Parts: sequence; C-alpha cells; structure tokens
Amino acid sequence: MRSKVDMGMCLERTELEAVGVLAGYPEGGDVRWCNPVAVIDSRLIEGGELFFALQGERMDGHDFVQAAFDLGAACAIVSREWFSRQGASIHGEGMRYLVVHDPVKALQQLAGSYRAKFTGPVIGIGGSNGKTTTKEMVAAVLAEKYCVHASKGNLNNHLGVPLTLLGLRSCHEMAVIEMGINHPGEMALLCSVAKPDFGFLTNIGHEHLEFLGDLDGVAMAETELYRDVDSRGGTVFLNELDARLAAAAGGLQHVVPFGAPDGKLHARHIVLDAEGRPSFTLCHEDGEIPLTLNFAGRHNVHNSLGAATVGFFFGCSPLEVRRGLESLLPEGGWKRLEVFEANGVRVFNDTYNANPDSALMAMKTVCEVPCSGRRIMVLGDMLELGESSEEAHRSLGELVSRLPFHALYTYGGQAAGSCRSAGSKCRGHFTSHNRLLELLKQELEAGDLLLLKGSRGMRLERIAEGLRMERIQS
Repeated sequence: MRSKVDMGMCLERTELEAVGVLAGYPEGGDVRWCNPVAVIDSRLIEGGELFFALQGERMDGHDFVQAAFDLGAACAIVSREWFSRQGASIHGEGMRYLVVHDPVKALQQLAGSYRAKFTGPVIGIGGSNGKTTTKEMVAAVLAEKYCVHASKGNLNNHLGVPLTLLGLRSCHEMAVIEMGINHPGEMALLCSVAKPDFGFLTNIGHEHLEFLGDLDGVAMAETELYRDVDSRGGTVFLNELDARLAAAAGGLQHVVPFGAPDGKLHARHIVLDAEGRPSFTLCHEDGEIPLTLNFAGRHNVHNSLGAATVGFFFGCSPLEVRRGLESLLPEGGWKRLEVFEANGVRVFNDTYNANPDSALMAMKTVCEVPCSGRRIMVLGDMLELGESSEEAHRSLGELVSRLPFHALYTYGGQAAGSCRSAGSKCRGHFTSHNRLLELLKQELEAGDLLLLKGSRGMRLERIAEGLRMERIQS
C-alpha cells in the first residue's frame, strides 16, 4: 500500500468481498490491495497501512480506529458488531472499511489468499526450543543466494504468521516463516494459512505442558507441520537426533535428515570462547568449513547444522553457508544467552523464556566456558509446565547441586522447589526484584559469571538491566 512499485501481488476486490463487506469505497469501483502493509497497532501507522482492529483481553483495537485514520491508514478492518453500533462519525472522507465477522479470522483468511499468489518455496520452522535462532540462521544462509522474506523477531503465532505473509512481495524468491504454538490444533491453523512447502522442527521438548500435556502431546501438536507438508508432497528437514521427530517422519515422502554425528553434514572440534560462542569445523560431502558463530551455546552448533542443511539443499555454496552463519548477529535485546560485562562480572542474560530443556542448555553452556571466578545462577519460575512443574523445578535444583555452580538464587513461586533441592548451594529465595538485585550487587565480584534464567513472566531482565546500570560492589 505504501508504494506503487512491484504490483505483482494484490488482493482483488472479489477476495476482499469473500471475507466481508467494503464500506466507504466507490460502488463497483476497482478496489485492489497491492503490496499490503498490515498492522494491528495503530502506533505503527505511517501512511497507507491496513489497520486490523483486534479485540484483546485488555484493549480493543476498535477504540483506535479514528486514530488509525488520523495517522493515514488506508483502510480499517472492523467487526460488523462494532460497525453497526457507530453513527455518522465513522463515515468521514477517506475512511474506508472492510466490515467482517471477526477481524482475526479475516486477517488469517486474507493472508492465506495472499500467500497463494506467492510461487516461491515457503519454509515453515517450528519446534520446542531454538526456533527463532534457527529461523534467523536459515534465512541468513539463504539470503546469501536468494531474496528472502522471513518472520521478524518472534512473530510466530496466529497473528504473527499472517502478518508476516502479508509482507511477501513478488521480488522475494522464498519465505522462511516461524510457526509457534502452545495449544493442540494451533499448528494445523498456522499451516492452513501459510501452506508451507517445507517443514523444519528443531526438537520436541518440555514446552507449554500445561496445555499440551506431556512430551507425546507436544510431539503430536508440533508434527502436524510434517503431516501438512507431506500432504502436499513437500519436504521435511529432520533432526534425526530427536527420537520423537524421527518416529513422526517415518513414512513421509520426502525427508532430508541432519544432525547425526556420522552424517553427511556434521561438526567437529567444537570450542566455546569466554562468551560461550562456538568455533568448530563443519564437515560436508565436499570438504570442511571453519566456522565461528555469534550465538552462545554448543546447542547452536546443532541449529547451524540444520541451517546449513537447508542451504545446501537449495544450492548454496560452502562459502555462502559460512558467510550467512558468521555474519548473523543477535538482535539487541535478544535475551537468549545474551552476554554483557558489568564491572568485571560476565552476565549471561537468558531471560527470554524458560523450560527444563532450555535451562539445561544454558547451564551446560556457562559450565563449559572458562571462568576465573565463581559461577552463580539466578533461576526464576518456569511457567506453563502443568502437573510436571514441581518435579521439573526440583530436578533442576538437584542438577545445580551437581554442576560447578558456587551459588543459586531463586525467584518467583515455583522456583522455591529448586532452592530446596539445591541444598547448601541455594543462598536464598526471593519474591522481590529489588531485593534480589541489591543482594547480587553486594555478592558479585570481578571474575564471576552470572546466569539469569526464567520464563518471560518472571521479568528477570530487570535484574540484567539493574546490573548494567549500577556499579557492583567488589
């Protein structure tokens, strides 16, 4: 909508009217939405956008329709119920609407229609852990050879996927779409919108067990991506080290495996530097590539193997694979083993989210990197684990007691169980960010290494921000 260049992908009037009723447009006139820019936050409007007025738990987008038009929105997609209650005030000059039963479903339907116009390959990436990093790696590798459209950040849910698809342009040669779920049936919904030609699941882990039940439930929900791709004759990139994924891939038509230590593509000589960044040798059929990643953790070597497998599949050269992986940098505010120094203390900020698997990976990383001082961990609650929560927190505390950590501090409610099971290594449980921060500032010394890990709802990034801002007493 912002540009008249590249008119190759447009939503036609008939497609819009299949979703709802147009209002404010000339009757019988030519209505086409070309190169649409869709937003659900009126503050992002610069001029020419489509504003989808979504109703959430705390806010209703319909309250911002007028603001959207004031900022230059080209059209507002609104509910029939809201539209029918309004008076003449909503029919001013330039105020155009698509009136629908449900703006969320309209967003998904329009994105599906728009995606159908795209002829390049669409790669769907999901899984329990590491999907955002893997998506970034895959996109970076492919971008060395192709014009790639990829999900921004973690726009991976029932809203993020259609918003991403509406960003496709005819100049793009392929798309890399992140697909995240936390309830049964959600992957099927995302697939119905994105219709991926290729499927990539990172792993099956202890994610959202409150809603998915157990690991088998997680596997059933995530591997809907495999079944959907296979139903259209597509190809699956298989992490063959994951037993549940390997079982789900049995019988699929087209499978490209990766990850086996003796496979065609494998890593050797892995070494982590002081910030946890791995250097290694990537071995492939035609030779070896020396690589250094800018993402902390040995587990990211495995993620890079998956990205390299996708790259080689689509004809990228070894040099293009290397350039793509080595040039990729974590975005600001990454919060996934993000490393910074605060007065001589190395802080590993892994507060984006947490489950038992990602916590274990983070703990292994900080125990492997060189450290001249003490290793200290702050653990917040791991949320949405359902009935397994108590056992998961207890097990993590026991693991801290066996690993080379000097001390553990816990925060929240459920993490108190980790404190108890860690024994003498646990130096306190907290329910106040400020009190925890003040204690850390007193206890930490130059040379120490601090790991912050917890679910997003624990807001442990406040501890990281406090340590960045204030001098630690030595």
